[in-house]
Amino acid sequence: MGSIIEMTWAQTMPADRDEKQFFKELGASIAALRKAQNITQVQLAEALGVSQQTVTAYESGRRRMPVSSLPFIARFLGTT
Repeated sequence: MGSIIEMTWAQTMPADRDEKQFFKELGASIAALRKAQNITQVQLAEALGVSQQTVTAYESGRRRMPVSSLPFIARFLGTT
């Protein structure tokens, strides 16, 4: 069984400036919610089935997270 987060076509396409900014802000919001609940990157990574380095890349905006993972992340962090 694979992780709930899989590489998609959208993750491999070059991002324009607005898209990069969106994912950077999204990652910062997820990091803030995670930290406010004392959840580590390792714990979030384990829940997502990815490495801690991948979570770091998502939170910094260096890598686009699959939009399909957002409902799971929201539930995990107790938000909408």
